[in-house]
Amino acid sequence: MKGYSLCAGGLTLGALFFAGPAHAQSSMTLYGIVDAGLAYVNNQGGKRAVVESSGILQGSRFGFRGVEDLQGGYKALFVLENGFNVDNGTFGQGGLEFGRQAYVGLSTPGGTLTFGRQYDFLVNLFPLTNIVDGGVYAFHLGDYDRLGGERLNDAVSFRTPDFNGWQAGAMYSFGGVPGQPSTNSAFSGGLSYNSDALSLVAAYTSMNNVTVSPVNGLGVPTILGAPAGTTSLKVDRLNIAGIGASYTVGPVTAHAVYTRTDFRLAGDSDVLDAYDAGVTWYATPSVSFLLGANFYKLNGTHWEEPVLGAHKYLSKRTDLYGQLAWLRASGADAHAVLVSNAPSSNNTQLAVTMGIRHKF
Repeated sequence: MKGYSLCAGGLTLGALFFAGPAHAQSSMTLYGIVDAGLAYVNNQGGKRAVVESSGILQGSRFGFRGVEDLQGGYKALFVLENGFNVDNGTFGQGGLEFGRQAYVGLSTPGGTLTFGRQYDFLVNLFPLTNIVDGGVYAFHLGDYDRLGGERLNDAVSFRTPDFNGWQAGAMYSFGGVPGQPSTNSAFSGGLSYNSDALSLVAAYTSMNNVTVSPVNGLGVPTILGAPAGTTSLKVDRLNIAGIGASYTVGPVTAHAVYTRTDFRLAGDSDVLDAYDAGVTWYATPSVSFLLGANFYKLNGTHWEEPVLGAHKYLSKRTDLYGQLAWLRASGADAHAVLVSNAPSSNNTQLAVTMGIRHKF
């Protein structure tokens, strides 16, 4: 017996499969986001740009989420999620077919075990940041603290059940290099608490052999003693730790996040500190505003980034949005560079966006 139903969370296909005398109920959901709009950037290498862009607020995607009830509190599950670009129809995430997520696992009374390409636990800090309403240009410098939602390949992850709002988890990503188990490997862990009003998150990720870009990602001429102007540098290890909180009172939610990103190479260490704080106010059930700011510090350079956002919700699944992000760098030879842009020719960069997002 099969049934089809269309709902706000996606298109759900339900099926009953029979194995002997027991009944195992299964379902699969097709879901996704289509997000596109216009972006104005005042200075990319000294030139202004107005572009039609995909995924300004959230990356466009479609995915399949499946679950099979194995009875006794056990369930088999999988997620296959593709990212794509609305502006030209190409795959995102470097052209991977299911580049956003691809995993399979087992949910049990004692926790959930999954295998595949998965978000690390720093993504749990995402809902507490200005990125939620500020979009891609509110991502922290180079997204090196991974709050925008970054994945680990070849990963095994375990999450505990929810204990009165508390949940913990750990993940290990295998490097896949024979005879060198630590090469390209990574570890991530997290702890969270959620109630109706309060959310608390702590997370940590450590990755070996990561390539970073001082100039195009951070806007600084050098890190870790590399020659000035180095565009690509492979560090021995990238350690990221983050904490965050949000609190809701009526129509207002205050949120704040701190992350510490430690770049390590041959015994040297440079640390990027990021501070993210803001307030989201629902003026009406269908109109919201964000007022926030991000601050960063790396060696002798620091940055300030005010972020503004506004939303008009046309329905539960469709909204219009407008955003502004302005980044200013202070430090020797430092340039402003908002995520996904070419560096500014000076120490400031402004981005103004507007667009539409539809969820299905």
